[in-house]
Amino acid sequence: MTRSQRIAHDLLLPAVLLLATYSHADLAVAADLAPSELSFASGGSPSLPHFGAQGALAVVQQSGQDMAGRIVQTGAELEAYIIQSGYANSASIEQIGQGNTALISQNGFGNGALIEQNGSDNRAAIAQQGASNRALIEQTGSGHNSNVSQSGQGLTVVVRQYR
Repeated sequence: MTRSQRIAHDLLLPAVLLLATYSHADLAVAADLAPSELSFASGGSPSLPHFGAQGALAVVQQSGQDMAGRIVQTGAELEAYIIQSGYANSASIEQIGQGNTALISQNGFGNGALIEQNGSDNRAAIAQQGASNRALIEQTGSGHNSNVSQSGQGLTVVVRQYR
C-alpha cells in the first residue's frame, strides 16, 4: 500500500467507500456552485478552484440545494474530499505542501466548514450533521492530526495547530 493509500485508508475510509463506485476518470472536480455562501470561510470573496498540485486528488460530491464546495491545492501527494447533502452547506479546503489529506462531510442545513493546511503529512477531517454548525481546522507544520465531529445545532469548533 502506498503512502497516499495508507492516509486515505486511515482517515478517509468512509469517504473512499462512498466514492469507490467511481473511477478516477469519472470524478469531476466541481467549481464553486454558490460563491456568495462561501465568503464566511475565507474572509474575502471566494475564487474559482486553483489546481497547482502534482499527484493530487480532489473530489466534491454534492446532493441537495444551494451547496458551495471549494478545494485549492498546491504541492504534491495531496488529497481532498468534500461530501455534502442537505441544503445551503458550504465547505472549503485549502492545502499547501506535501502529503496532506483533508475531508469535510456535511449533512443538514446551513453548516460551514473550513480546513487550511500548510506543511507536510497533515490530516484533518470535519463531519457535520444538523444545522448552523461551524468548524475550522487550521494546521501549519508537519504531522498534525485533527478530527471534528458535530451533531446538533449552532455548534462552533476551532482547532489550530502549529509547529
